[in-house]
Parts: sequence; C-alpha cells; structure tokens
Amino acid sequence: MNKKVTTYDISNELGISRNTVSKALNNHASISEETRKKVIEQAIAMGYNKIIPGSSERPAISRSTKCIAFLTRIDVSASGYWMNLMSGVEDVLRGSGYDMKMSFIKDEDIISLMVPPMLNSTIDGFIVVGMVNKAYTEKLLEHSLPKVFIDLNAELPLTDLKTDLVLMESEESVYQITRHLIESGHREIGFIGDINSRSLFERWMGYSRALHESSIPQNPNYCITSTHSTSYQSFEGMADTLGALDQLPTALICGNDLMALHAIRFVKENGMRVPEDIAISGFDQMKETKLLDISLTTVTNDEFQLGMRAAEELLYRMQRPNRPFEVIRLSTKVCFGESTRTTRA
Repeated sequence: MNKKVTTYDISNELGISRNTVSKALNNHASISEETRKKVIEQAIAMGYNKIIPGSSERPAISRSTKCIAFLTRIDVSASGYWMNLMSGVEDVLRGSGYDMKMSFIKDEDIISLMVPPMLNSTIDGFIVVGMVNKAYTEKLLEHSLPKVFIDLNAELPLTDLKTDLVLMESEESVYQITRHLIESGHREIGFIGDINSRSLFERWMGYSRALHESSIPQNPNYCITSTHSTSYQSFEGMADTLGALDQLPTALICGNDLMALHAIRFVKENGMRVPEDIAISGFDQMKETKLLDISLTTVTNDEFQLGMRAAEELLYRMQRPNRPFEVIRLSTKVCFGESTRTTRA
C-alpha cells in the first residue's frame, strides 16, 4: 500500500520548506499567489487530501488538467544530455496541451518499492528515464497508467513487455567500432559499462559479436561490466577500476562518452598516450568531448529527438491502449575520430 502524502513529500518535490508548503495550503497571507498556486498544483497532483476549502479555487486549478509525469533517478540538471532529453519531452507535451511534472525516484523508494505518489492522482501517463533495478521496474510496469520507458533493466525480456520502450540504436554502432579496431590490428580489446542497462547491454552485444566473428577470444580481465555503474561514472571510480587491472588492453570501448573522458584522463595521468598506447571510444557525442586535444570516436545520439519520440509514443499509447506494445530504436551514426586511429602489427 502506498504511503499517505504529507507536506514533507510536497516540500521535497518542490524544493521549498515544509513551513512554506503548510502556509500555502492554509491560505496564509504571507505566501505569494504564485507560490500558493505552485504548492496546490503539486498537492493535487500527488493526491494530498487535506487542501483547505477555497485554496484550490484561488489559483483556479482543476483536477481535469492534462498532466504527464517524468520519473527519473538521474540528476538531469547536472548534465546537458539529460536536460536536452527532458526538453524534447516537454516540447511535444506542451504542443499537445499537457503539463509535465517531474518526480525524482529516491533510493529509499526503490528499496521499499514505493511508486511516486503523483501516479495515484490526476496524472494521465508517465515516462521513465534511466535504468532502475528489476524489482522496481516491475513495480512500475504493474501500474495501470499508460507508460513509456527510455532504457530498461536488461534482466527483463522484451517479449510480453507491458510498456513501450524507446532507445537509441546501439548494437550495430559498437559492432562497427569494434570491427574497426580489429581491422587496425587490435586483439586485446576491452569493454566497460553496466550491462544491466538495456542500452549498454546492446552495446556489449555489438562488441561481443565483432570479436566472435573474428575468432578473437574475449578476455574477461578486460571486460568491466559491474552492475555498480557509479563506480566508473566518476573519474575517481574509473581510476580505481582501471588501476586495479594487471594490464590494460590495447583498446577500450566505453559505454558512453563520460566513461571515455575519464578513461582518457587516467591514461594520460599515467604517462600513456591515446591512441598510441591505448585506443578509446565512447558513445553519445557529448559536447564535453570537444575539450579534448584529440577527436573522440563516438556515436551520434540526438537526445532531444529521443525525448520527443518518447513523448510522442506515450500520447499514441494513451489514444490506442489496446495496440501492441512497441520497442523503438532511433538510428545512430558512428563518428570515427583520432582516439582510435592506430594500426598495430
């Protein structure tokens, strides 16, 4: 059973004090009309049932407001990539007359399998961004509201999946990069990324397929596929991970550009060169890679379009709830850069 919504929950969602929330809900004269309206809208969306009579009338809020929830455990404000993705979602929803409300999935929610309270109120559907564990994903999948996932836990099979799923194409792109490295003479090729994510699992499959087709054995010592992806989403974690290897591979395929940036920094700080000593590739074509002194081999990934497509799919699902669920992959393109331009004997 979902817990009762409190003023603390509302203040946490809005990032304001609990005292301000309480005053707004009680029509206190010290609270501005703008703040009062924001608090009451959030309270209604989350299913809070102690709104003082008349308070919802002042800002002219209606429970018939069309609204979509954006659920994520990612700090979208910390990355241009995720901000662009969210902007794509907002662009489509705004043009279709829907408001978007963001809800951050907390670690304690995942442990207790507690879905965001707003899903039990006036929300018309929701989009889940970023991978969460299998149990919590299954909890969200049980919800009756129309839903779309951007990425998914790889432990869940795509057969009989009770949601629409939107991804960027991944397997073929990484297959091409791995083939390129093999044709350049590399035989000791590593991979780093959390393969519990469907997107990263498909990148892993592209890497594995290329090695298999070339009859190159996969060296587990060069494959870092820990489910604790945060251990190499920071430079410190990447340095600890790579530093623990007895020997580095001659080429390293990173699950995304952020990992590639950390890996390149580690290599350079340890007196090695990219690509002469180790070739490195990424995925996503992040703007931050422009600061490197070499061009990075990566894969184009239009996150704004990804967000738009997910929102479009949710609107489609809401209008046609009985149509077969879809797994949608947006096309990508490999951009070969200087970071993998080596020829080995």
